[in-house]
Amino acid sequence: MGRKPKLDKPGDLPFYFFNSKLRVKAEEGVNSILSTRLIAKTTMRKLQLLIIAFACMGWTVEAQDSLKTVQLDEVVITGTKSEIPVEKSGKSIFKITRKDIEQMGANTIADVLNQVPGVQMDGNYGTPGTNIGYFIRGASSKRTLVLIDGVPFNDPSGIDQTYDLRLLNLDQVESIEVLKGGASTLYGTGAAAGVINIQLKEPENQAIGGQANVEYGSFNTFNGNLGISGSQEKIAYLINGGYKKSDGFSAAKDESGSNDFDDDSFEGYNVLGKVDYSFSNEFSLGFTGSYDEFKNDFDAGAFSDSETNFSEYSQIRAGIRPSYRWSGGSVKGNAFISKLDRMFESFGSLTEYDGRNHQVDILINQNLSDQFKLIGGANYQRLEYEQPDFDNKSFKMVDPYLTFVFDNSDFNLQIGGRLNMHSDYGSNFVYNINPSYFIDKDKLDVKVYGSYATGYITPSLFQLFGPFGSNPDLEPEESETAEIGVATYLSKVNFDLVYFYRNDESLIIYTDQYENSNEQIETDGIEMTSSFNISKELTLAANYTYTRRLNEEVMYRIPTHKYGASLAYVLSNGLVASMDYLHTGERPLRYFDNSSFETVNVNGEAFDLFDFKISYKWNDFTLSGSVRNIFDADYEAIAGFNSVGRNYSAGLRYSFN
Repeated sequence: MGRKPKLDKPGDLPFYFFNSKLRVKAEEGVNSILSTRLIAKTTMRKLQLLIIAFACMGWTVEAQDSLKTVQLDEVVITGTKSEIPVEKSGKSIFKITRKDIEQMGANTIADVLNQVPGVQMDGNYGTPGTNIGYFIRGASSKRTLVLIDGVPFNDPSGIDQTYDLRLLNLDQVESIEVLKGGASTLYGTGAAAGVINIQLKEPENQAIGGQANVEYGSFNTFNGNLGISGSQEKIAYLINGGYKKSDGFSAAKDESGSNDFDDDSFEGYNVLGKVDYSFSNEFSLGFTGSYDEFKNDFDAGAFSDSETNFSEYSQIRAGIRPSYRWSGGSVKGNAFISKLDRMFESFGSLTEYDGRNHQVDILINQNLSDQFKLIGGANYQRLEYEQPDFDNKSFKMVDPYLTFVFDNSDFNLQIGGRLNMHSDYGSNFVYNINPSYFIDKDKLDVKVYGSYATGYITPSLFQLFGPFGSNPDLEPEESETAEIGVATYLSKVNFDLVYFYRNDESLIIYTDQYENSNEQIETDGIEMTSSFNISKELTLAANYTYTRRLNEEVMYRIPTHKYGASLAYVLSNGLVASMDYLHTGERPLRYFDNSSFETVNVNGEAFDLFDFKISYKWNDFTLSGSVRNIFDADYEAIAGFNSVGRNYSAGLRYSFN
């Protein structure tokens, strides 16, 4: 029998299980090695100096094909669960529109999120199908809640119940909002560090329309998507299907240098359907259904090949969305059920997990006066976990919540609270205070904002009742977050600077079983973003994030310094070219050594990546091509595993209406 490693950090999960039925492994750790030709190194150094100079001056600016700061008068939703102009929002929110997604040429949701300031993705540089982790401001994935169309989704059968982003198809996404900072008051468990709100495409307000696109690239990768949408009188509809297949490359790195390890492939299917029916101007009812599935090969571990390991994931989501409006207010409902099945064939053993999430959410928006607004409701969730040869387990949560909004011209204040009532550990209360002040000048607009929020993360079903180290007496993890920021808006330049702080307590750790730790982990940092239009043809974007731990805890996988930039040029009507750059700084990492059954700590060296994209739009057709990792940098994003080198793709999109 193998020895179980002690897990004593919030990002360390029980990745290694040994019994007659199951051995689950997850490898972590990065040992980045930047090795490029001399000309590439020289170019990188020059560009790095230029980017650092821009970041220090605050000239982080907008590119037509890149992520940008939210623009003045743009509407965001995630901070209040209702539409609000950005100048009224007291939260740090990053919004990516469908246009941004198409122009930046990203392949997956993970690629998009990795460019958001303050967000670090793990696994997005590996072969397709690599496990994906997401970290906001240094916090592990379980502290970030994933919303799909405003509804929280997770994996009840998972160790920490985090949602698997590999299940979603980027071509079905309409927009993404990333809220950074505690949001448990509005969204409940898992939103202690932030929220990733993924809005899927909605029915078009036209008789009929749609799009079709195909893309082919390196590693024999094919991606196709077809969608049709429209409306007639009181009914609107959408149906969208996607397919992706890739031969990939070997996930594990071959230390012998013989390159005999086999390729690890990926194949995924996605079907999305929506129907909305308007009974009147006040009342409407929506229906959503989706099926997502992917299959992938995976290796035996760091530096360890496997020709037989594979997994299959499938997810079914279905729900109804009633909405009723009246003068000065509205009520919206969401009733959803999701079923997630996972199957692993590894080390000659077949293991299955099944998770179900039943939830109902009611949201009320009511204007009490010209200055006061009430946002309140209740959320019910029942999570179930099934595994062959073990008893099925479940728990329930009922969370009433209430937020008061005071909006007096330039001053906005939000104060809210939420009571989490859990069927196993009882109840706990969280709250937030979120003021902002907007100064409207002739040539310069300034917003000063801040927030303080408490949050929580419930123990998972696996941690409470699972077959390995479970503890039914676990309490929820707790956290407190604070931030203060200033944003400026000029005709050509926007700038946003924010300082953040988070303190995590009652951490769930694993020794011989899961237990709550008495330790605290404090994290703080700075984010700088802005936008600047140099001319009608030329735009530049850049951002910088600094993250650190205030105590002696090690911040695994999170770089202290991370910055990036993008330069875009409109060559002619419909023809746009861009160059993107991203620097990932040094960070401490670790991986599990199969031979010694020990966790090995390594130093992840910094690496720099450059991408080029060009697109041409002619009538209803858009032709695009990209080269990623132009200089073919030799680096490790995860210790013991390969990372993608220089790769190419070309695509054709057709839109019709």
